[in-house]
Amino acid sequence: MRFAHTGVTQFAPENTLEAFRKAAELGCEGIELDIQLSGDGEIIVTHNDNLAYMTFEKHRDSLRDLTAQQIKAFDIPYRDALKLKYPPYPWTEHFGGRRMITPPDYVEDRVTHLITFPEFDAWLATVGYDLTVEVEFKCKGMCPRMDEILASSKNVSQYILFSGNWEVLEEMQEHYRKNGKPDGLRLGANIRFINEDTMDFVNRSDLWEVGLNNEAFTKKDVEMFESMGIKVFSNLGDYPEWWQAINEYGVTGFKTNFPDAYTEWWSAWKKEK
Repeated sequence: MRFAHTGVTQFAPENTLEAFRKAAELGCEGIELDIQLSGDGEIIVTHNDNLAYMTFEKHRDSLRDLTAQQIKAFDIPYRDALKLKYPPYPWTEHFGGRRMITPPDYVEDRVTHLITFPEFDAWLATVGYDLTVEVEFKCKGMCPRMDEILASSKNVSQYILFSGNWEVLEEMQEHYRKNGKPDGLRLGANIRFINEDTMDFVNRSDLWEVGLNNEAFTKKDVEMFESMGIKVFSNLGDYPEWWQAINEYGVTGFKTNFPDAYTEWWSAWKKEK
């Protein structure tokens, strides 16, 4: 399953509706997005707890000092630092990091805006196929508001709620142990590496999937998690050697910054096989 990491960021700034629409247009099986909390308790689709890097330092406000409407009013420019370069053929190096490039379609005055999670949820209901969405909690305190949103959502079974922050993960697991999960909702954890501490968490948690860093696991590890009823997602690793490895390992999902390029590589690889 190809999960467009924060959407297709060659096309639009990360975590924006335009980037998500492009992922659906490409037929990606999944999207990974990030969420934070505004000062008035709304869930905002964005990675950082401030607006500095999304506005190129024009606005440094903490999201906790702003209302959702104030956050949505800020212009998010289509600027080169928010772009990711497609890896060229043939690949001769590892790709995946953000590059300071000027894309061919760069327009100086083109802007977009951040959205709330309820707005994302409303869009998801219009996509037309079961697009799976990994929702990464970037801070604590969001479970009650998320429950309110999911109570009226048509998309609950398409969501996987997860985090890479251990305090957030513990809070999430405790919340759903006490309150129960909506029917169809899945939980995950970006554990990154397999060690004694991460496996302790896995063994006492309700998890549908775990995220692991590229080259930090083997096919035997995938088989071990599968025997526990847990799927494995690869965290990036955008280069052909790893793309081939995860296909041979049998991972369920792959979070990629290059869904279009990965698809092109995969089609050629399957023909060769």
